Amino acid sequence: MNNWGFTLNNITTSWSKKTKTILDGINFKFEIHNANTAALPLMGTSGEGKSTLLYLLAALKLPTKGTVTWHFPDDPKTYIFGKHSQSLSTKDIVQLRRKHFGFAFQNSTLSKQFTILENIAYPLSLQGIKWDKALEAAKTKFKEVLLPAEKQDEKNLMALLNSFPSQLSGGQRQRAALAQAMIHNPCVLFADEPTGQLDIKTRKQVMGVLKEWLENGKGKRCLIWVTHHNVGDLNLMNVNDLLFVEAGKCTPRDKTWLENWINQE
Repeated sequence: MNNWGFTLNNITTSWSKKTKTILDGINFKFEIHNANTAALPLMGTSGEGKSTLLYLLAALKLPTKGTVTWHFPDDPKTYIFGKHSQSLSTKDIVQLRRKHFGFAFQNSTLSKQFTILENIAYPLSLQGIKWDKALEAAKTKFKEVLLPAEKQDEKNLMALLNSFPSQLSGGQRQRAALAQAMIHNPCVLFADEPTGQLDIKTRKQVMGVLKEWLENGKGKRCLIWVTHHNVGDLNLMNVNDLLFVEAGKCTPRDKTWLENWINQE
């Protein structure tokens, strides 16, 4: 398959029958060409549905109406979930997430009772990979997201891997979460405010990890992330286009439009 990506077909959703509609009648197609890298920032004011849209795309939430359809590189299957007769079963949705999706959220997915090494290895164990092989792969992956000074010293590296999440700095913890999200080589990485609580220097480090992961995928990887950092994160990722979420709608915009919108506030 030369092109891949997702389609939102008449998506409407709320979090319960008693709450207001968050997204209403969304139709949007995002097509990725294998020759290109692909990053889609989800932006807009607080409370407008950016995270909800991310959850829908990641099959962590099903729409009230409509369907989400995914196609992936090197996979002939069409994945549809939502209010549709061809919708995936719950079991199939779980397998979809484990096979093609990775998750790195602001509230870390790292388990506090596991070491960093165990946390990163865990997704591989869910896929049936032997624990010793998973641990070996986890060490290699963690080295990829560390700064040069952090991984040059083997003793320091092992100390970090054997630490618990609470013992790491915010930047180290977030990069460990990225390693966990990337360990099974997903096609799509979802990130909800991955740098929201980090200082500018550490933000650059984390966004650098994401950019390198994306570029190494040679057009077979996609980053979809929610950000409040506006133009800053777009510049860090060399991204011009974005999806702006407002008043229940999703509108394709670009960086120039965003800069003008910010200046009008």
